[in-house]
Amino acid sequence: MNEIEGLFTKSKEYEDNEDYDMAIDALNKIIKLEPNNQEAYIKLGHIQGNIKQFNNALTSFKKALDIHENSDALTGQGLVYYYMDNFKDALTSFKKALNQDNKNTQCIYYLSRCYYKQEDYKQALFFLNQAVSINPDFLDAWNDMGVINSILKDEENALKSFTEVLRINNEYVPALYNMATTLADMKRYDEALECLDRLVIMDNNNYKSHFYRANVLFFMKKPNESLDSFKLALRLDDSQSEVWNYQGCVQASIGDTDGAIQSLKKAIQLNKDYSGAYLNLALVYKSLKKEREAKNYFKKVLKLSPEMKETLKPLM
Repeated sequence: MNEIEGLFTKSKEYEDNEDYDMAIDALNKIIKLEPNNQEAYIKLGHIQGNIKQFNNALTSFKKALDIHENSDALTGQGLVYYYMDNFKDALTSFKKALNQDNKNTQCIYYLSRCYYKQEDYKQALFFLNQAVSINPDFLDAWNDMGVINSILKDEENALKSFTEVLRINNEYVPALYNMATTLADMKRYDEALECLDRLVIMDNNNYKSHFYRANVLFFMKKPNESLDSFKLALRLDDSQSEVWNYQGCVQASIGDTDGAIQSLKKAIQLNKDYSGAYLNLALVYKSLKKEREAKNYFKKVLKLSPEMKETLKPLM
């Protein structure tokens, strides 16, 4: 092994051990020995990007590209721009990289991410489809495809995408959450509950698994079981205003107005701009014929969401 090969090996070992300063030092030694070693500049740029030294990373990738323009260096440059939220320059770099290597799935995937961040979902889906056509086991691409289809209210294709994710890894927790939510949106509550029952086992210490389960049980007209899941969610994390709000709605639905008022006030205490909680609290007071309190909370809803003026007019 010559000196440069040895320095590359040391740099990789340092990087694997998260000793980034030493990894950078080893790569700089290579560059000192061989000023036109493009591989060293590319590896240096990736490490600098990973530790958020973005300007240094851009300098390293520019030096790599000055030696020779290739797909790896352009993709690295694009990644730095992407994580700087500079999607315009990221797109330029990724498109150039794709011209160099039209099978570069990392580049294709991050092109889709740039378009996703800019809410151009049609273009994002175009590149995601391209990515999975090259690599049918590209888990992140399938998952992102499902998320975008959900945003576009295309539940059937969202479901197909999440099914592909779980084919690749049937314990991939984000896809299980996404699938459960999609199934619930489709009113396929039994299947949604099956996903959530798995999540409660796999992700038991995450309040979300119990929170989502509580909502599905409520849609299935099982309010008492729903409340049990809300309590578990709040036991794990009682700082979530949304959980308190939805628990209040379920309590109100079974006539526990005192409990509902307590829950909804807690939601407002945690998030003073939560118009949904003010609205639900106003409706509870309205049901109790406490018109003054109801009117007070309806006014707070209108202050936060003036577009609801016509909807609330008959209630005030």
